[in-house]
Amino acid sequence: MIKYIPQAWLNYHRKSTVGWSIHNIILDFTGGLLSFSQLILDAARSGNVAEAFGNPVKLGLGLVSIAFDLLFMLQHYILYTDRYDPQNVEALLRRQDTPEYGSTDGSDRISV
Repeated sequence: MIKYIPQAWLNYHRKSTVGWSIHNIILDFTGGLLSFSQLILDAARSGNVAEAFGNPVKLGLGLVSIAFDLLFMLQHYILYTDRYDPQNVEALLRRQDTPEYGSTDGSDRISV
């Protein structure tokens, strides 16, 4: 949870998911789903439902991972669909087809 909470808060605060890859979240979601599925299949194979809860650390990690990954996918695909950096003013100007009034690196500076 140490790695998930700060990222979720940052995404919420910025109202954007710019700067990180959704592909890693999808892979993490797949791993959590497969881990949880393995516990269910082991319990079904043994005929003992309590065996699914026999490894609480694996069960907890899988469920927490799945929950946060679903939150990140919700943020990325539904809540914050604008794919621009809110801190990058030049990108915002290009999006609005507004003429630029100077570059940030000073390349348009005129020397006299």
